[in-house]
Amino acid sequence: MALRTRLRPILPAICAALAATPAVASVYAVVQSSPDEVTVLDPAGIETLPGGDWRRASSVAVKRNLVTGGPPQPGYVRTVNDYDCVGRRIRWRSFFVYSEFGALILHKDNADLIWQGADSDAGLRTVCGDTHGEASVSASSLPQLVIGLMRTWQDAAPAPPLQPAAVPAPPARKKARAVKP
Repeated sequence: MALRTRLRPILPAICAALAATPAVASVYAVVQSSPDEVTVLDPAGIETLPGGDWRRASSVAVKRNLVTGGPPQPGYVRTVNDYDCVGRRIRWRSFFVYSEFGALILHKDNADLIWQGADSDAGLRTVCGDTHGEASVSASSLPQLVIGLMRTWQDAAPAPPLQPAAVPAPPARKKARAVKP
């Protein structure tokens, strides 16, 4: 229920950005949402690992700002996680940080692979099938969804105030001297 109330302020912007989505589209589960970040997961991309109790999925967090402080630097983070649906645990395998233009900024693989309890994690609930009727969005592709979300933030951002232009005064003309004959 909290997800729906957090998603409510940004949902009209998401819908408007994706209104021109072609008929062939994929549905992405919204696993987390705030005014400055939306995390989606493609349910069609969930893999069942050998043994059947573990699953692997990747999620994409679209962020208005990748860093704290300083000027906004929009981008997105793709995280690959393993989920233990029986033990209600999660471990991250790798993550990739991209600029708003898709340039790779950072990639890190998890050397520890330690499981952590995560029963309240929205991604765990989505991957393990414990959600019913949660928020979702559709787009023709994940990149189109990422671009659409970033565009809604750009369109919503107020333009900077107009600054008066300082026009330099023209140089003073020198008076012509009379030439003596």
